[in-house]
Amino acid sequence: MRNEYSDAREEDADAASPDAEEEPSEGGESPAAIEKLAQALEQKIREAAEANDKYLRTYADFDNYRKRMQRDQVEFRKYANEQLALELLSVVDHLGLALRHAAEAGESNEGLRQGVEQVYKQFRDVLEKVGVKPFHAEGEPFDPAKHDAVTQVTTPDAPENTVVQVFQDGYLYHDKVLRHAKVGVSKKPAEAPEAECGAGSDDGE
Repeated sequence: MRNEYSDAREEDADAASPDAEEEPSEGGESPAAIEKLAQALEQKIREAAEANDKYLRTYADFDNYRKRMQRDQVEFRKYANEQLALELLSVVDHLGLALRHAAEAGESNEGLRQGVEQVYKQFRDVLEKVGVKPFHAEGEPFDPAKHDAVTQVTTPDAPENTVVQVFQDGYLYHDKVLRHAKVGVSKKPAEAPEAECGAGSDDGE
């Protein structure tokens, strides 16, 4: 009986031993497999970082585009009537010319002068409401960004390159020059040669 019982236990042990040997492979991973998983994880982390970086760049580009489009729309609305305003300035010029002629004609045309003056003022008020207004030029240093020099005026009464005459008013459209002012610019008189002549006569004596 003892031998039969011992043999049975040995058979049970032999049958259980293969499962016992396989348990370590089922419960854990080999170092090579762990290293492979770590490399795969690092690769995925890099890919996620690259994707996030691309997303951030794309979002920044889109945001810049959106802001640029908003600025362009604001600029377009602001200066949409620029060409119309420029053409209307000729009407303002003619009204101003009519006022000067009416003033020269004297009191005989006083009623006409007052009517033209009223229209002229209303016209300029309307232009100013949409951002068109004249800028002062006379007495200012000549600025090619705002002034168009049509002549030079020799005068000792003003510094050189100063606007001393305005032939046509200049206008701004908001903060942009709509029309340059046509102006006369000062220049210094030529130096008189009297001093040299006087010096020569003194030397001869």
